Amino acid sequence: MTGSRTARDRRAIVVGVDGSAGSKAALAFALEEGLARGATVEVVTTWLLSTGLGEVAGADTFEAETRRAERHQAAALAEVLAGFAERPVVSQVVVQSYGGHALVEAAHDAALLVVGSGRKGVLTRALLGSVSEYCVRHSVVPVVVVPDPGRLAGEEPVPGLVEPASTPV
Repeated sequence: MTGSRTARDRRAIVVGVDGSAGSKAALAFALEEGLARGATVEVVTTWLLSTGLGEVAGADTFEAETRRAERHQAAALAEVLAGFAERPVVSQVVVQSYGGHALVEAAHDAALLVVGSGRKGVLTRALLGSVSEYCVRHSVVPVVVVPDPGRLAGEEPVPGLVEPASTPV
């Protein structure tokens, strides 16, 4: 290893946030890590339209969905930051894309990519796959997968529960 072991890596920490309990836990981890490293935390939220809606969607639909994703992201960020006495520098990004692709791309020069392990339903996971698994398989930077706190408490996800396709991913 070259360089000093005490040198801090101040490259950004990228975190995916969709408003789920797992993503809020990931956000809290990323914010704590950002404070410890003196690094910016880049909060990334993605959204997708269902294929049927995507074929007929106009500019107004895309703008409305982007604003909706921005509101979800801001609410999650405000909720998690409420528990922090100190706050790292935070940047926010919302993009219309599949979550895994967008997060891996956003983190290509980052120090770390942080994602939550979600509780998506069987159908959603079958159609879209696992964002955290995609990130682990394709990221060129270290990935931290933070489990949903409900999973740690032994709660089981509701089988077949599917979130709407236009919900931030």
